[in-house]
Amino acid sequence: MTEKTFSTENSVRRKFFLWITGMIAVAVLLIGGCERFGGQKPGKQIDKVTLGVSATSLLPSMVHIAKAKGYFLEQGIDMEIMGYPTGKHALAAVLKKEVNIGTVADTPIVFNSFVRDDFSAFATIVDSARHAKALARKDRNIETPQDLTGKKIATTRGTTAHFFMDVFFVFNGMDPSAIEVYDLKPKEMVRAIVNGDVDSIFAWEPNISKAQNILGDNAVFLPANVGYMATFNLVSKNDFIENNPELIKRVLRALSKAEKFIKENRDESVDIIAQHLNADHGKINTLWDMYEFRLSLSQSLLITMEDEARWAIKNNLTDKTEVPNYLDFIYIDALEEVRPEAVSIIH
Repeated sequence: MTEKTFSTENSVRRKFFLWITGMIAVAVLLIGGCERFGGQKPGKQIDKVTLGVSATSLLPSMVHIAKAKGYFLEQGIDMEIMGYPTGKHALAAVLKKEVNIGTVADTPIVFNSFVRDDFSAFATIVDSARHAKALARKDRNIETPQDLTGKKIATTRGTTAHFFMDVFFVFNGMDPSAIEVYDLKPKEMVRAIVNGDVDSIFAWEPNISKAQNILGDNAVFLPANVGYMATFNLVSKNDFIENNPELIKRVLRALSKAEKFIKENRDESVDIIAQHLNADHGKINTLWDMYEFRLSLSQSLLITMEDEARWAIKNNLTDKTEVPNYLDFIYIDALEEVRPEAVSIIH
C-alpha cells in the first residue's frame, strides 16, 4: 500500500511539472512572436501605408524622422516610404493609387485642381521662404537679375521653382518672353548648368547646393527675396481619407511627435537626414534653418494657391478661366482634432 501511494504522488508531481513547463514554453513563443512583429502588443492593429516623397529633398524630413524614430510604428503603422524625382511626381503617384499618401508643394496641387477634384491636402509639414533659389554661371556675365535677359534658363515646369521664377521676373521688372526657358528635372538641371548647356537654373535644395559646389567660384546666387513662402503638404485621394479617418489621425500624431523631436534635437535630426540623403552633415546643417518643420493648415496656404491659380490662368498654363475654391481641396477634420492650435484656416 505504501509503495502504491508513493508511486501515485510521484506521477501527479510529474504531470504538474510537465504542465508548468508547457505553459512557460507557450509564453516564450508568444513573447518571441511579439518581438518579431516590431515589439507591438498582442492584438494591436498594424496598418500598412505607402507614402511618396521627393527623394532628394529636405522637405519630407519630418516623415523620415518619424520613421527613423519609430513613431509610425507606435501608432500601429507600417510605413513604407517611396521616393520620386519631385513632389509633383509623388502627387501623380497618389492620383494613380501607387501610394496612399504623398508629400507635395502647393504649386502641383494648383495645377491638378484645374482638372480634378478627387484629392485633398490634410496638413502642411514644412514651409520656407528660401526653398527655391536662382543660381547662375558667372562666366556668362550674369551678376544681376536683369542679366538673365536673352539667356538660357532651366526649371521644372509646374513646381514651386517654376512659380518662383515667374514671380522673380515680375518682381525684377523683366519680360519673361525675352528669356528662353527649358523644362528639366532637378538632376538634369544640375548637369545642364555644370556643363554650360544653360546659363541659370531656378531650383531647390539640395540641387542648388550640388551645382554650386561643382561650379565653385563660377557660381553666383541672384537675389531671391520676392515674398514667396513655399509649403510642402500631405495629400491623399478623397476616398482613402473617407475610408480611413482614424488612420489619417494616427499619421498626424506620429508626425506631431517628429515635429517635437526636431525642435528638441536639432543635431540628431540633421544627422538622420544627412545619412538618409547620403549628404554631408555640415551642408545639411547649413541648410536646416531655412525650413520651418511644423504641422499646420494656415490661411496663407489658401492665399498662395489662389495666387498661383491666377498666375497659371494669366500665363495660359491652363485652359481654365476660374480660380477653384481651395477650401474644397483641404481636409481639416483630422489635424483639427490632433492639433487644433495648428489650424488657422477660416472655415
